[in-house]
This record gives sequence, C-alpha cells and structure tokens, in this order.
Amino acid sequence: MMNQPRWDRYMKSASSASVLPDAPFDLFNLPDAYYDDPYPFFRALRDNDPLHRNADGSVLVTRYEDVKAVWRDLSGVVNREDMYRQKFGEGPLLEHHTTTMLFRDPPDHDRLRDIVNPFFNQSSIGRLRSTVEDIVDRLLDELEGRREFDFISDFASRIPVQVICDVFGVPRSDGPRIRDLGAQVLLPLNPAVTPEAIRAGHAATASFKEYLLAFVNQWRARPIEETPSNIISALVASEQRGETITEDEMLHMCIVVLNGGHETTTNLLGLSTLVLLHNREQYDTLGKHPAVIGTGIEECLRYSTPLQLQGRRTTREITIPGGTIAPNTEIIIAQASANRDERAFAEPDRFDLTRRPNPHLAFGAGIHVCLGRPLARLEASIALPRLARRFPRLELVGQPIFNRNARFRGIQKMLVKLG
Repeated sequence: MMNQPRWDRYMKSASSASVLPDAPFDLFNLPDAYYDDPYPFFRALRDNDPLHRNADGSVLVTRYEDVKAVWRDLSGVVNREDMYRQKFGEGPLLEHHTTTMLFRDPPDHDRLRDIVNPFFNQSSIGRLRSTVEDIVDRLLDELEGRREFDFISDFASRIPVQVICDVFGVPRSDGPRIRDLGAQVLLPLNPAVTPEAIRAGHAATASFKEYLLAFVNQWRARPIEETPSNIISALVASEQRGETITEDEMLHMCIVVLNGGHETTTNLLGLSTLVLLHNREQYDTLGKHPAVIGTGIEECLRYSTPLQLQGRRTTREITIPGGTIAPNTEIIIAQASANRDERAFAEPDRFDLTRRPNPHLAFGAGIHVCLGRPLARLEASIALPRLARRFPRLELVGQPIFNRNARFRGIQKMLVKLG
C-alpha cells in the first residue's frame, strides 16, 4: 500500500488525453486535470497502487473487486463523528454530517431510512412518471426556439429539483434556493476544502434547517395524514405517533434526501449528455430507438458515475483481494474507478448503450445503497430519449466547465446549440 506510483506516461480516457504529473498521487492536492478527467488517474492507481495510502492515513481503494469486498464487509462503519469534528468544528455542518442516515450505522440508520423508504419504492416512483414527463416536455418546449443555451442551468438541473420539491411538498419555485444551499452543505465532504467553504457550509445548513422547519410546523398543525402525501408529512406523522425521531433528525433527513434527489441526478443528466454528444451514433440511436434506454441508463451510470467517492471505516483487520487493511482505517471507495476497471468490464472506456452484462457500482451496495436510485433512473430514462428525439442536431459549443468537486463529479456549465 505504501508504494507511490509516478505518472510518467500519457494515459488516455474516452474523452481526453492527459499528462499525469511526475509526482505521487495526492487526493488532498489534486491538479486541475483531475477535475476535467479523473479516469487516467484512476487507471494509473488501479495498475500501480490499488490500495493507495493517502497523506492522512486513509486508504483509497480503486479496483472493482476490492471495492465490492469493502462494501461486503459488514463490520465496516460509516460514522465519522471524530474525523468530522476535527475537520468542521462544532456547528450545524457537523450536526448534519453525523446525524443523517448516510453517516449512521444500524439501528439508527434503519430507523431513519424506514420512514422515507415508501416514497422511493417502485410503485411510488411509478406514480411520478407523468409528473416527470410533464416537466421534461415543458422544458423542451421552452428551449425549442433558442439557438444556444446552458444545458445544465436551463435543463439538467431543473428536472430533478422540481421533482424532489414535489416529493417533499415544498414549492417548485424554491428549487434554486434548495439547490444552492445543498451545494454548500455537500462541498465540505470533499477531501480538501477551504476554511471559507466550511464556514459557508455551517451557514447554509442553518439556513436550510430554518427553511424546512416552517414546513414541518405547518404539518404539525394539521391532522395526521393516514397515507402521507409527502416526505415532510411522513416525518411529522412518525413524530406524532411517538416514534423515536427528534426535530433535528427530521430536518437533517430532509436536507440529505433533498440533496440526494437533485445533485447526483443533475450530474447524471449532464455527464450522460456530454458522452452521448461525444458518441454521436449513440445519441442518434437513443433518439430513433428509445427502447435502448433500459441498458443505456445503466451504461450512463457506469461510464459517468456522478457519486465518485464514498467512505467506510474498518473496525477490524480486513483482507481484500488487493491486500490487508488495518483496524480503524478510513477507507475511501472510488466506485467511479471500479466502474472503469478492465478487470471487470471489457473495453471499459468504450461507451456502449447496449452493454451487457453491466454490474456497475454507481449506486453503492449494502444497507447504504442509494435510496433514490429508482427515481434517478426514471428521470434519466424520460429526459435523455426525449432530448435526443426533440433535438437530433444538438451540438456542444466549446468545452464544458467541470465542478471542482472530487466526490460529486458534475458539470458547472455546458453550452449547447440546437444546430
């Protein structure tokens, strides 16, 4: 694990060629080239240093079988209270990233997740289909007469944030505010962040809680719904039935699900459209033969993987195919790297809407598998084929600008024209 590879050769991904620096890989000091295209770096790590020891003592795991083995280890935990207290200091941001189901282990994880699970099962998601179709069609109508627009702000980000507002029972018009606050809450989860970003994260978390508490109190003043119509109503109903949930847990649950409901799906739509436009024949196929979307969405998830890094902490020594990891070690799981591992996927840098089999790891695994995966699949399966069918001559204008975010890969701005 202690060997440090030196990037002494060109390595190509599907979309670019990068010169890898002649220096040890440092997750806490990433070069600009990493944010534009992390995959050459991941490949070098898989080939030369699959269990990479980071400067803080954590281990970055990059190979497919190693990632699966870490997720299968039931002794691993997600609680990072000590680490985050040192990183964030006391305050709302620390409270958020230590009380939500994402960073709680059983039984607290299960208790919290069970409350919102019904809103993300297949039947509930199926009832949202017409809502998603209406949103997508309306946005496409708005774009019809425009020659050039920003794909992210004018289309990709507006779909999931409107849908998740409906799921929570908050006004769609508040979507931009929710999106901006959520981004500030999530950014400090990156390996290296500035003190300014942490301060902004504390302030955004406090503002987000204040915003949500007004809706919680509205539902507290109403009779309990026998079948809750939205997630806030369901949380209040649990509280009023005497189930074990605190007000802070309710508010942080709302924040984490609101963030999960729009951030990664926005990134999925943007990254998928980018790769489709780089693979023109696949974009054309999607527009003419929308039935391919079933396998196509899985390939978009594998190839683009919006949530790139996750974490676990060992509670005992574990042995995985790549080696042995000591107890009480923070493991950073590079599922994005695993999804491009040539040991698991034939020609992993080739984008193929018909790829089978496709056992990607984009949604994670185990008890912390992504709650909103059916909703993300639904939104992408509606938006991408309709986009390709409505705008068959869609083209990039210049190069996209990527977010400087190692954990959540996404595009900040991507200009396109209708052709």
